[in-house]
Amino acid sequence: MPPPLVELRKLAGLKPDPTAAPDVAVDVPRTLRRRLEPALISEIVAKYRDGATTPALCAEYSLSKGGLLKLLRDESVQLRYQPLTAEQVKEAAQMYLGGTSLAATAVHFDVSYNGVRQALIRAGVERRPRGGSYH
Repeated sequence: MPPPLVELRKLAGLKPDPTAAPDVAVDVPRTLRRRLEPALISEIVAKYRDGATTPALCAEYSLSKGGLLKLLRDESVQLRYQPLTAEQVKEAAQMYLGGTSLAATAVHFDVSYNGVRQALIRAGVERRPRGGSYH
């Protein structure tokens, strides 16, 4: 008997149907490769090779960054490191010092949070206290 019917029978206070087939657990795909069709994997790889950023692909395909990077590595894709340009670092610093969060700054430049954080650290920008820490 399908699980929703079992639940309905419980809610209605009915006894389980002894003639019903036993519950069969549905095998839920857990790995990314099992969830994504080969054509979709090829599409993601092609977009990355054409210059799409990992944050953009993660958002478009609802993937974690770790999952996306593993998928690209499994497909033997040469991963790229695209740091912010000097002009972008200067703009990011102005945004951050003006009160914009690191996350919002990262979205603005379509790069990772950590990429912005590291660029600002290298540029000597002093970090603000974390959002919930009041000393």
